[in-house]
Amino acid sequence: MHDKPGGERQTHEKWEGNLERVDLEIVRLAIICRVRLFDDGVLARILDNDARVCHQDAAHAFESLRGLLFLHFQMQKELAEAFGEVDSEQIHQRVWEYLRHRIGDQLGQHSF
Repeated sequence: MHDKPGGERQTHEKWEGNLERVDLEIVRLAIICRVRLFDDGVLARILDNDARVCHQDAAHAFESLRGLLFLHFQMQKELAEAFGEVDSEQIHQRVWEYLRHRIGDQLGQHSF
């Protein structure tokens, strides 16, 4: 992996750690809301602010979940700008593999 201009502000490891923390909190909130994030159409419904996707009355958790999903996608965009699409995808895959071992399929089937 090669850093591109602007990427020197954060290392790959720093980006990976930050993305992992955000994604772990997304997982925690999804579990609180009883949302199967990776089932078809669920992410889009959350981003569209459709709280009916929750199987638990947890308005504050849903609001936080939605905000963190937007943050995740913004971080992914910045990561790609700093290091390129290939490096960004490799970092994202490592984070996902780490989380998948911790959460299994309880949030649905991942579609990456």
